[in-house]
Amino acid sequence: MRRALVPALAVALLPFGAVSPAEAGTASPNVVKPGGSATLTFTLPDAIPSGVVEVRPAGRSEVVVSLPLIDLPAGDVSAVWDGRATGGALVADGAYTASIRAAVDGSAPVDSATVRANFVAPRAAAAPSASAGTVFPYVDGYGDAVTLTGPAPTSEVTSTSSLQVLNGAGAVVWSSAARSARWTGRTTAGAILPKGTYRARSRFVDTDGLVGYSPARNVAVSAKRLVTVTENVTVSPHAFLWRSYVGKCGKIVKPARKGKAWRRSLAVSSNHRCTSKGRRSITEAYFAGRGTGVHDYRSFTVKAVGGGHTKARKNSALGFGVTAAWDDISKTRRLSPKFGTRTVFSASGSALRRYVDREGWITWTIGTAYTGRYDVKAFRIRTAYRVLVDPTARRARVAPTAGFQAHG
Repeated sequence: MRRALVPALAVALLPFGAVSPAEAGTASPNVVKPGGSATLTFTLPDAIPSGVVEVRPAGRSEVVVSLPLIDLPAGDVSAVWDGRATGGALVADGAYTASIRAAVDGSAPVDSATVRANFVAPRAAAAPSASAGTVFPYVDGYGDAVTLTGPAPTSEVTSTSSLQVLNGAGAVVWSSAARSARWTGRTTAGAILPKGTYRARSRFVDTDGLVGYSPARNVAVSAKRLVTVTENVTVSPHAFLWRSYVGKCGKIVKPARKGKAWRRSLAVSSNHRCTSKGRRSITEAYFAGRGTGVHDYRSFTVKAVGGGHTKARKNSALGFGVTAAWDDISKTRRLSPKFGTRTVFSASGSALRRYVDREGWITWTIGTAYTGRYDVKAFRIRTAYRVLVDPTARRARVAPTAGFQAHG
């Protein structure tokens, strides 16, 4: 005869044929997971009128739940445990020992089985880290990828870890089996994702198949891309003057010789007060400018419109660019005293990078010496550079909004 006394505890008796009492009990499966249970099977050498299955944390004496049974035949009997303690709460994760004994105070266990409980999925306290907050999927060398690195789980140290990116609807659009990986703002299949905010998280799977997640981190996908802009501007030397070196004999004259006709012009004069040589006669004017929103420059050429105060050869000048570290200059170019348009500084490609400082400024110089004076009416600048543009935005502009600007 078999019957269950306590249906609320999911106890069932399943008699089998007699087995040697020396055989240890078993649990099938050997782990209780959320929504599941384990069948605990024991071997009784003799029939007993009533018994009890006691479940304890492995290596400890306290009983978390007792399952009473009656009419137990010799041989195999079974009980089902759903991982709950007396009162119905789930037990803590870990190993448990289930033993069966006669329902008599002080009776010794007849058989026992080991079973594990695993109800808590692996988790992490932190979200994955990201090398940048925005990724630019268009491959142009600007923010083409972010590196996502998942945290270690705070539990279930034997779990596997992977990365996922979810869209606003919660669907997984990209995943990687690695704990750390580069994400290019594309789907797993390689399609560029629409601009917007996405969530990166780690996914953990423990050895029992329980799945858990870390907190999520927001990462934006931008539609912006680098576009090359070519700009031709004419600027005032007066406005673009940044700093100067003036020997005791020299002066920076504003405006130059033409007064109102050359408004905002500038003269670099080394013979204003005396006719000396050496450093006392040197006058140098440094000019600086940059394009608004420039990522990097492709080429830069600046030409001076002007000439010597007179046509005398002594009124020629030198033009050159200054490196960003101020430790070298470009090739020097002689500016003829005859009025005209002449190149002061020109560079492109990798050679130009030396002349661009961290904020995008480029500096060029006009200098005179030995009683010379050179008048500059204007600078003509031709430059090609790359700026970030969102072609999907309404009224998207390729050119910068403020154009080329003077230092300060």
